[in-house]
Amino acid sequence: MDYKEALRYIQNIQERLGSDYSLREVTELSRRLGRPERNLKIIHIAGTNGKGSVGNYISNMLAQAGYTVGRYVSPTLFDYRERVQKVTMVSGRAESEWMAQEEMAGALTILKEVCEKMCQDGFMQPTAFEMETIMAFWLFNRWKVDVAVVETGLGGRLDATNIIEHPLLCVFTSISRDHMQFLGNTIEEIAAEKYGIIQEGTTVVSCFQEECHLLLEERCKEKKAALSYACLHSGKYGDIQEAEPSVASSVRKSSFQGSYQKENAALAEKAVLQLQEMGEFFVSGIQRKEALQYSRWRGRFDIVSEQPFVLADGAHNEDAAKKLCLSLKACFPGEKFRFILGVFRDKEYEKMIVHLLPFAEQIYTVPTAGKRGLSAKELWESVQETEKIRFGMIESYRGAVCCSSIKDALDACIAGSAAVKTVVCGSLSIIKEVYCYFSL
Repeated sequence: MDYKEALRYIQNIQERLGSDYSLREVTELSRRLGRPERNLKIIHIAGTNGKGSVGNYISNMLAQAGYTVGRYVSPTLFDYRERVQKVTMVSGRAESEWMAQEEMAGALTILKEVCEKMCQDGFMQPTAFEMETIMAFWLFNRWKVDVAVVETGLGGRLDATNIIEHPLLCVFTSISRDHMQFLGNTIEEIAAEKYGIIQEGTTVVSCFQEECHLLLEERCKEKKAALSYACLHSGKYGDIQEAEPSVASSVRKSSFQGSYQKENAALAEKAVLQLQEMGEFFVSGIQRKEALQYSRWRGRFDIVSEQPFVLADGAHNEDAAKKLCLSLKACFPGEKFRFILGVFRDKEYEKMIVHLLPFAEQIYTVPTAGKRGLSAKELWESVQETEKIRFGMIESYRGAVCCSSIKDALDACIAGSAAVKTVVCGSLSIIKEVYCYFSL
């Protein structure tokens, strides 16, 4: 297949099959390709929010020290090829490069042939995510990466990436309510699924969460896994030791940065320091600082335009919306914002709206695409109802506006007072259009 044929093929698989929450087919697919993941040193990342940012920071710190890093990420923002990346140092800075069109087409051509043979032998067709996972491992081998940074897709225990048997490190970002139809209704139930990536004797680095730290400690004890916490705050929480003096405050000094990104940076730095203690990789303090200072993860508290001011954040669940608002409060105290909001139908968007409304001068609702998409009108009605039931009349709030597209919403916001900043949030699926609007 050429690139266009390969892209149509994998998109058709995605639309036709969706997700498969098991390891049977992906394990067999990997076996038939020689278990490429077994040749790699892997950092395995799970959590609800922050996986992409933490993976970005870890990859950039390692690349800044001269290592070649493979990255596997989802979801993507701009292009399908973002899923599989190679991160190296270019002109003194860590830079990521997406898999080439030819590499993707070649890998998927091989995978397609193997999948067809699997189906003939009585197996189910592997899902798109399962094929992409094996494609990433296969390409990492071809690139001869020093280390691979791999994010889980959904959950952990039965996520396709959990065919990894001996990760160097398991890293856990914050855990909150999301994908409840698959993972459970409570944070404890969801955490139990995420912690399913912990393998026997591995090393675990995590942020500290009051709701589930006992479960994590119990799981690590069962698996004889070494556990350390990263913490930005002074003092101790139980057995938590604060990380060595952190350079996390260096994160993007040239720009405003969400407070949650400093927490993600602290977790990433702790992971890199843990690797160093294990004798695997060495990244100096200066290299860590430089990598964090110049790291940019688009769609996560990212200023897309300064004049007019437009900030994009892919906050797509209640916890992410809460952290977004805390960051806005810290960076722009006392200000109100125009929010452009688009969400998926299966998210707890009413709870997200509750967090956004006290910070809103106005909310512009936009549609999201696909089977999970929620129309702008339905979201507009939810905003109206939430404001009425939960808040009554909010001072300086000017109500909700239903828009047919991101472009219409941005046009309306930019036509308003330049003193009011615009924030686009609710789903990563709408963020690409914001960058396209400004031709970025």
